[in-house]
Amino acid sequence: MYQISALGALGAFGVAFVAGVIGSLIVGMVGMFSFFALLYAPAIGPFLGKFIIRASGGKSGTKVAAIASAGFLVGALSASVAQFLPLLNASPQRPALPLASVLTMAVLFHPFLWIMVAIAVVSLWVFLK
Repeated sequence: MYQISALGALGAFGVAFVAGVIGSLIVGMVGMFSFFALLYAPAIGPFLGKFIIRASGGKSGTKVAAIASAGFLVGALSASVAQFLPLLNASPQRPALPLASVLTMAVLFHPFLWIMVAIAVVSLWVFLK
């Protein structure tokens, strides 16, 4: 039950990655009402966990939980960074920013996103473990 194939691990990571991207976009669209998105964060784990178990071939356990948690985190981070990618290009009005600055902005300008990700990852880990 605890042995997962490479295809199952890739499926679990992919499902969690897509969920992280969608979650990041939803929290970004909600704007000032991001606090209300935190109310739904504990429900993300069991809801997403069912899809991850299907995608991994019916597997669960510590390995699947770690893979899914990493996928959710990478998905949320990539969607957050994608919003600031235009700042990497220089324009006549402003110089280009270094990548480290863009990553810092992506993390600092979305505090509710990272709180939501932390709560969702914990609930996902508990469900899959």
